[in-house]
Amino acid sequence: MDNTATPRQRWALYCITKKDYRNEILSKEEATKLIKELGDPNYKKKSVSKTLSDELLNYLKSHIDELYNVCLNEMGYGSIVEINGKPYNFVGCGCGITWLTYNKNNKRAEEINNAARKYRHNEIESILIKKLPNKIYKELQKKGCPFEAIWSQMQNLQYAYYELVIKFANEHGINMNIKSVLD
Repeated sequence: MDNTATPRQRWALYCITKKDYRNEILSKEEATKLIKELGDPNYKKKSVSKTLSDELLNYLKSHIDELYNVCLNEMGYGSIVEINGKPYNFVGCGCGITWLTYNKNNKRAEEINNAARKYRHNEIESILIKKLPNKIYKELQKKGCPFEAIWSQMQNLQYAYYELVIKFANEHGINMNIKSVLD
């Protein structure tokens, strides 16, 4: 009993976390450690930033098959447009620009947005390229429509990717939306 957290320590923890610690079994040492760790102004910033980014990447990786299937479907559409007698190959349903909207005061939403943009053209693109059969990858390059361009420009692919990001954000209580226009 003598070693349990004091009412002042419990009050400090409540002020920091907004969690009621009155009925928690907590020693003075544990309370001191928590107050020091949770009361550090950089603690939340470091943990939320790192955690959200890491969680988002893991979430996207766990849904990579969904994105891959959308890619395969998109690459199933093709056309040739002739301009001044010169043929141009087009793959997919249409180019577009897609982005996330959110309350600009929401730092967690901003963190997700920045991480999603970074991962889209790095980790996720690399994973999709590795999944793509080499034959298809080379055919796309030969046509003049490399996979990287399709991944960057096709509206359906962008939308599918950002839809996953929105689902992740919603699961974390963060309100975000998608805006998309044909290019």
